Amino acid sequence: MTTTQCNTMLALLMLIVFSHTASAQKQSLSSKDSIAFDELAKGFNNTINNDAAIADSFATIYFSRAQSMGNTDYMGRGATLISTSRRMLKKIDEADTWYKKSQDYFAKAENFLWKGYSNLNTGALLSRQYDFEKGLPYLFKSVEDFEKAGDYNMISNAYCAISNAMHNSKNYTKGIGYALLALKAIDEHPDGIKESYHWTAYNVLAINYDDNKDYEKAIAAHLNALPYAGTRANSTYNNLGNTYKKLGNTDSAIYYLDKSLESLHTNPPSFGLPYSYATLYGNLADVLRMKRNYTGAANYLDSALLYSQKSESPEKLLDAYEYGYQLKKETKEYRAAMELLEKYVALKDSVLSKEKTNAVLAIQEKYETEKKQHIIEQQKFEIAQKNQWLIFAGAALLLLCLAAFLFYKITRTRQAKKLQQEIFNRQAAEAKALFDGEQNERIRIARDLHDGVGQMLSLVKMNLSTLEAGDTAVQKAMALTDKTIDEVRNVSHNLIPQELDFGIFRALENLAEKVTASGSTRMTVDIPERIQSLQFEKQNEISIYRIVQEVVNNMIKHAGASEIDLSIQPKDNQVLIALKDNGRGLDAADIDNSKGIGWKNINARVNMLDGKINVQSEKLSGTQIEITLPANGAN
Repeated sequence: MTTTQCNTMLALLMLIVFSHTASAQKQSLSSKDSIAFDELAKGFNNTINNDAAIADSFATIYFSRAQSMGNTDYMGRGATLISTSRRMLKKIDEADTWYKKSQDYFAKAENFLWKGYSNLNTGALLSRQYDFEKGLPYLFKSVEDFEKAGDYNMISNAYCAISNAMHNSKNYTKGIGYALLALKAIDEHPDGIKESYHWTAYNVLAINYDDNKDYEKAIAAHLNALPYAGTRANSTYNNLGNTYKKLGNTDSAIYYLDKSLESLHTNPPSFGLPYSYATLYGNLADVLRMKRNYTGAANYLDSALLYSQKSESPEKLLDAYEYGYQLKKETKEYRAAMELLEKYVALKDSVLSKEKTNAVLAIQEKYETEKKQHIIEQQKFEIAQKNQWLIFAGAALLLLCLAAFLFYKITRTRQAKKLQQEIFNRQAAEAKALFDGEQNERIRIARDLHDGVGQMLSLVKMNLSTLEAGDTAVQKAMALTDKTIDEVRNVSHNLIPQELDFGIFRALENLAEKVTASGSTRMTVDIPERIQSLQFEKQNEISIYRIVQEVVNNMIKHAGASEIDLSIQPKDNQVLIALKDNGRGLDAADIDNSKGIGWKNINARVNMLDGKINVQSEKLSGTQIEITLPANGAN
């Protein structure tokens, strides 16, 4: 013996679905069009449960208006209305066709909310007719659609519809599970859930507890539903009376059933009235039978049978047949009892066969399996995506670390190079200072020898010349003095070539003349007039002279040159000194690796002058040496 729920649930869903015409708009409408669609939807809502033919007219106009506007979203809504009305009119093939159209329109418009409405309504209508095999897949689809739409009100309602279908197919444990899912959706999003949905969830939970014989939990759930009942208080009171009846507490049962009857008379529902009366009169008939008030029970039973037929609910007819069988059996009206029992068995076999029950379980199991598989696939995808992000993050971190390491290495290298350069510069500065000091000291010593010692020796010689000319000792002293004067002159010349007294360029020309005068080698000099006015600091002139002198000596001594050409040319704020011979050539590698003092002195002097030296030499091909010096070394 079941409680009131199925017809009320259907009508409630119809009202919910078609009162949302403005809640999920995908394509904008003018105010005028929006009002027109709302009025058509209201007309459909007000007639669908009482006159499906009129509701179908509203639905057809709704669709035609949307079609004339080319509005895909609203064409889908209109198709949903037509599918619903055609199913109510038992035009199943047409209903299925319009359902498919609605799904196509919603897919194009990406309106998952109304796609869910369409599936929910179709599933609820089929389940109302106890066609659970066809109805449940639609209900499960609606949950997926509402989840995509993110509408937790409708997710809760879809779970309630599934719970109600499980209840009516006598799968009460499953019904309890889906009712709890509906409440979970409500609890997790309390601010966005309408109060009426609380009643629906608690009510469907309670009726499953009731028929699962868990009466205390059923009473608690009904009492939780009561504050949200509103115009459905008659249903909650009736269900409480039914539960107390099953507990054998007939006084409490009659108390709540009377309150249900009072509520039904003073505040009747706008839909599902035959269903509500069928439920209430059936329960009153049964509780009066339990109190052995057979006359009162018979009167209520007649009313229950009448309204059960009007409601077209197999559930209510089964209840009425069962109550009637019990009553007729107790009043010993055995023929009437058997007739009612036969009707009960025939109807139950047609709508609640074992095969149907198993099919419902199979559908539910398939849905749960697919849902779990979907969750697993989603988790795999999320894990893969997370792993991908971790790989990317790891790679990015690795690149960052590598970049940081490279930056550190480059910085350290730069710092090391900078430090090395600073050390080199300091050493170069120290060496140059030492070199300059040495050159200055050479100049000073040479001058001291020439001006000091040389003059004194000349004076000694002059004094000796006044002595006896034939004196052997005097002659020896004169010879020794001449020799000393020559030695001092040579030392002074080595320290500072006398030729430099007339400038570097004249000194180099003098050097060439001396080399040529030696007879074995001819040396030519090419110094343009525009550069001859250039003057260098004395110490730099000495270095340039010594460099050229050392190179010439190497060309004669090591390369066996018979001709040497010296050229000095200006070049971009620099002075280019080029020496070329016709000797047997020098190996550049031998020059670089030379352990001799000559080449080391040449390189050292060039470096001290911040210059560069370039040697081009091959054996038997002669040698060309280019020395580039900064012109800013000149005065």
